[in-house]
Amino acid sequence: MKKCLSRLIASLLAAVLLAVPASALTVDQALELLEDNYYYDIPDEAYGAATLEELFQCLGDPYTGYMTAEQYQTFLGLVEDTVDLVGIGVAIRYSDQGILVDEPLPGGSAQEAGIQSGDLIVAIDGVSCVPAGDIHRDLMLGEEGTEVTVTVLRDGSTQDYVLSRRTVYIPNTRVSLLEGGVGYVDCDSFGADTGKLFGEGLEQYDSQVELWLVDLRDNSGGYVDSALDMLGELNGPGRYLYFEDQHGEMTGFVRYDPSITDRPLIVLVNGESASASELLASGVRDIDRGVLIGSRTYGKGVAQAILDEETVPEYFDGDCMKVTTARFYSAGGNTTDRIGVIPTLLVDDGYTQAVAMALCGGSEETSVLCVMPGSYPFYVDPDADADVLAALLGALPPQIPVFYRDGLDGVFGQCAPAEAAEKLGLEYDSRWFSDVADSPYVYAINAMSAYRLLNGTAPGAFSPEEQLTRAQLCVMLARVLNVSAFGPSRFSDVAPDAWYAGGVNAMALLGLVDGVGEGRFDPDGTLTQEQFLTIMGRVGRYLNFALDSYGQAVEAAGDELPPDMALYLAAYSDWAKSSVAVLAWGLEDGLGVPGDMLYAPMESLTPSAAILRGEAAAGMYALLSGLEILP
Repeated sequence: MKKCLSRLIASLLAAVLLAVPASALTVDQALELLEDNYYYDIPDEAYGAATLEELFQCLGDPYTGYMTAEQYQTFLGLVEDTVDLVGIGVAIRYSDQGILVDEPLPGGSAQEAGIQSGDLIVAIDGVSCVPAGDIHRDLMLGEEGTEVTVTVLRDGSTQDYVLSRRTVYIPNTRVSLLEGGVGYVDCDSFGADTGKLFGEGLEQYDSQVELWLVDLRDNSGGYVDSALDMLGELNGPGRYLYFEDQHGEMTGFVRYDPSITDRPLIVLVNGESASASELLASGVRDIDRGVLIGSRTYGKGVAQAILDEETVPEYFDGDCMKVTTARFYSAGGNTTDRIGVIPTLLVDDGYTQAVAMALCGGSEETSVLCVMPGSYPFYVDPDADADVLAALLGALPPQIPVFYRDGLDGVFGQCAPAEAAEKLGLEYDSRWFSDVADSPYVYAINAMSAYRLLNGTAPGAFSPEEQLTRAQLCVMLARVLNVSAFGPSRFSDVAPDAWYAGGVNAMALLGLVDGVGEGRFDPDGTLTQEQFLTIMGRVGRYLNFALDSYGQAVEAAGDELPPDMALYLAAYSDWAKSSVAVLAWGLEDGLGVPGDMLYAPMESLTPSAAILRGEAAAGMYALLSGLEILP
């Protein structure tokens, strides 16, 4: 039920800023505040806006806008995402067999009557709720003090409970204990008390828990401090966030308190996990604290400030303006803006929770299948459904070890997902390409394809030895960065309806690719290795602020580069040198060994040679894995 509320909250948050109401704030005052605070450049046409609505339309930023006093109060309540409902006090899920009770809530009449997690409500006031839906949930709601009879199925027998409806407080974060020593955290938003609620739950249950499961699905964000508190409670002291303001100044945010738990961790995410959720998820990824399961997150990597009567009393009286003031970077220095967070196991939404529970449900004594997506082995539930196991195996990239043993008396041996599927008698859809086994880049190609980041040339085929075209690279990078562009084309030879138009225009808008002159892009033209490396260096600088700083330093040095670096870069054109340096030395303290994010040893590269599709896939993977965006 709370996940449905979260989706409603996300819609309401967007609606608050879509319509700009009449206000006491003038356009000139809003522009003054934007000039002082806004992260992005203000477009020239904004200065000709006659109304606030026109002004914010010119900005094109969905997160910047004006709110009346009433809308502001509604907004604050939505960020907190606490709910007071009049009902029997249960967290529920719908099923074909009835309403499944996830948890009886403190203070509710259901808890007092003895209704338990796992109970199935099959009728309400004599009305069957099989299969269950919203209409049946509404029957349990009503006026405070009234009564409702629910029929509960437990252990094969039914019992009627006469329950009184009362107001029940539902916090935005709830911590409970599931079967098998699994601690479950249902976090629906990051309110002011979320870190406190999370910490209290960890302290209450940690001694009884073997593994923690943190559910951030449909969590659209909230207060950054709460996400930082949660990272500190999971990992202890550390620097978990960086903000870049409109002037390019960086600010780091640190937590100093010791961690509350060191148990293994699984985090569930989906496409509606945004902002502070992505900060928490990317922090878990960057510090190798746990495993992320689900679909790629939303991609909101910018932070907003509220300008109101407390901060600007001369302009506001209960109303406010919400302004994007910073781009944020994760513990590893990576942005989540647009790209989002790619889970360790990229699983379709319908299987996310089931795959996570399968990883929680086995043991070394009972399982024949084990996967190791991090530093902790997960023994797979031997009773997991075949389709769940198929979803798990289909999500596995080659860099995540898989182990199988024949029988409980056997010894675990490493194998490929396809081998494990065969031994288990499963049919599954492999995301790996069928024509890359002989490629020197087979590992990187299949690693990228497991995360659905590559375009093939035919069903199941990648054609690694073919030359890469300019259009193909743009489409691949647009998929990696999770971007597209619509509307008029930026190039005369890129038709708006061409299969590559969205990718080419998106890469050009981000400043990552250039045309060939005279308004043309030459989509079918091929790329040289140094052209490819130049683009990848730009992508690296877009993704990671440390790489961007390194690139700026190389550019500032000009001809005064260190001798060893100058020797390596002598074969490259001047316009390529800073990008190649970023990829070769950007992660090193000092020179180190060149080649950190290159797809091959630097001395084996030929700048003027054509780049092949397999080399390009390996180059993209080298960058993403070097930045630990992919494992």
